[in-house]
Amino acid sequence: MNKKDISSVSLDSLMKIYPPQPEDLYYDGCILGRKKTLETETAMDLFRFPTRINAFGILFCSKGSISVAFDLRHCVIRRHTMFVCCPGMIVQAELEEDASVHFILCEEEFIKRVHLDQNLLLQQFMAVRENPCLTLNDTEWDEITRLLEEVFIEGCSKREDALSIKIMYSLFQALAYRICRVLETRMNNDTENVAPLSRNTVYFNTFIEELAKNYTRERSVGFYAEQLHLTPKYLTTLLRTTTGRTATEWIDEYVVLEAKNLLKYSTMNIQEIAYYLNFPNQSFFGKYFKQHTGMTPTAYRASK
Repeated sequence: MNKKDISSVSLDSLMKIYPPQPEDLYYDGCILGRKKTLETETAMDLFRFPTRINAFGILFCSKGSISVAFDLRHCVIRRHTMFVCCPGMIVQAELEEDASVHFILCEEEFIKRVHLDQNLLLQQFMAVRENPCLTLNDTEWDEITRLLEEVFIEGCSKREDALSIKIMYSLFQALAYRICRVLETRMNNDTENVAPLSRNTVYFNTFIEELAKNYTRERSVGFYAEQLHLTPKYLTTLLRTTTGRTATEWIDEYVVLEAKNLLKYSTMNIQEIAYYLNFPNQSFFGKYFKQHTGMTPTAYRASK
């Protein structure tokens, strides 16, 4: 089967393409970078084309601007803004003017090692997925950048005393929860946000993890309910209460978004896309796509 033309990078593969520079800090599955002058010939090369990021990522811009397309949406990252990249997000970026940035990329395993609340992080990252470019006020910006510098200072000192790991983990925790505070503030300001119950949040995060792994093969609510050891009816009710969407709506969103990305960015023909997304044939895929978008796959591809 032909491969889709959307490259997929993990933190490990990214570091092989662009090894950490002297001004960057790599620590146990997390990389923190800082670029006083971001140049298109170097770090921006990878993101000139649609790239799927298989890691938690955040970019902070202190100067200049970067145009970013993400999952068929668009925003401009400007001074004192933070861009939140959810695992699996497809990103394409273009430098608008010389920019200074800090960025963080970390694996899920790193989050576990540092003893961060992974459910909280995933919930908040998902909450801003449709609008991941956030402007920070002066207090938020100063608090986060000050912690970033503390992490750099401690990490670059390369101390090997018994407390070094504890100090680094504590700094990462403080940095992560400062960021979570910003995300929570934005969530609380959203009048449409529905605060989930803690147990439901765990189920939702597990559902999203399973969906992200399996949506190209499985579209059955029963399959995901079985992974969570729930009945399909209970899973649908739980998700509707927690997120305002049913399990079917979440599944359809993932499948349709991937179909749009493949139609927009790949050279796969429609039949290949149908098979890649596990539809029995092109006709069935076409009906599904039109039902959810109002357009045929051919018309959508021609409209780009």
